[in-house]
Amino acid sequence: MMGKSNKLIRLDPNKLAGLELNNFAPYPSETVLSGISEHERWQFDHDELFVGAYQAKPAKLALEDYPYDEFMYLLSGKIDITDKDGNLQSFFPGQALVLKKGFTGTFEMIGNVRKIAIVAGEQYSPPK
Repeated sequence: MMGKSNKLIRLDPNKLAGLELNNFAPYPSETVLSGISEHERWQFDHDELFVGAYQAKPAKLALEDYPYDEFMYLLSGKIDITDKDGNLQSFFPGQALVLKKGFTGTFEMIGNVRKIAIVAGEQYSPPK
């Protein structure tokens, strides 16, 4: 990563390929509807923005009142998002989305999901 004074965040291609990512805390058990609660990430920066590479095993999560706006660019796998009214949207590699603060519904990661995630830094609090 370049120095913060450069105001440039370089995204390491190895990290984007899912290499040498760091494991972190499982999802809260009450949110896991099915699948494996294993995921890892690499944090490129966490100042004004959290920018990271994220990778997860297949899992379906129940989200309630999502805590922040999150931009996601899907690199691998598939994501199915179903809102509380039952509306399903699917996302594939090369597609992007913003999961808005307050979202309630399910978030299903199918296959080995890898994505770039961007969140306003003051809103993001990583899992412990």
